[in-house]
Amino acid sequence: MSRREPRWLAPWRARIAGIPLGWLILFLAFANLTLAYPQLDLVVARLFYSPGVGFPALGQPWERLLYHSVEVLMVVGNFALVGIWLINRRRRRRLLGLTGRKLALLLCLLALVPGLLVNQVFKEHWGRARPVQVAQFGGTQAFTPAFVYTGGSGGAFSSGHVAAAAYVIAAAHVLAGPRSPWVMLAVLYTALVALARMAAGGHFLSDTMTSVFLVLLGYLALRRLICRHRGGDTPVARDWASDSAAT
Repeated sequence: MSRREPRWLAPWRARIAGIPLGWLILFLAFANLTLAYPQLDLVVARLFYSPGVGFPALGQPWERLLYHSVEVLMVVGNFALVGIWLINRRRRRRLLGLTGRKLALLLCLLALVPGLLVNQVFKEHWGRARPVQVAQFGGTQAFTPAFVYTGGSGGAFSSGHVAAAAYVIAAAHVLAGPRSPWVMLAVLYTALVALARMAAGGHFLSDTMTSVFLVLLGYLALRRLICRHRGGDTPVARDWASDSAAT
């Protein structure tokens, strides 16, 4: 017999545009926390800072490896996905279970969230200074909270590399399922990329967390939009819904 879900969980699972209400509340709580206690970003950044030296991790082999791995993975990985889809379509195979809808979901997510929202809208126009640029760590610019628009010259908010790394989590979820070890490996990879960007003084903690939230919420909304027929859920959407309910 399956255990009945506690009643108090039901409102949290209610969906708005495909996004569980619980995730939206969690994101809003995170945003309010960063506004109420912006010093938290400085506290975390100071863990990676050495007076008179700066951010020693910047330029280290492990930091450069993680930094450049994102770009390589985006190019090679997505070309590989398109190639696999073409093979599946022409030879009527099911490699990785990659269908046209799944490919459209992933490519739209990559283009709209890491590509457009994070890199072209926020990073280009928000103006938040990076840790290496603020006065607290030897720079000349003023520190501002994550969700406060300044219109300055900084490109800290939010992290493009972490958004692209979080996209790998979505790809693993789509191709391998939520219980796959590939999802956990993708989560670990995203955490390491976030650590590398903070250790190098490129981003604050809130910059990296915001990117993860944006990709997650974008993925859930696009999944609802792309994987539904007008008359109801597709089999793919029903499978995802059952997986989400089970977890």
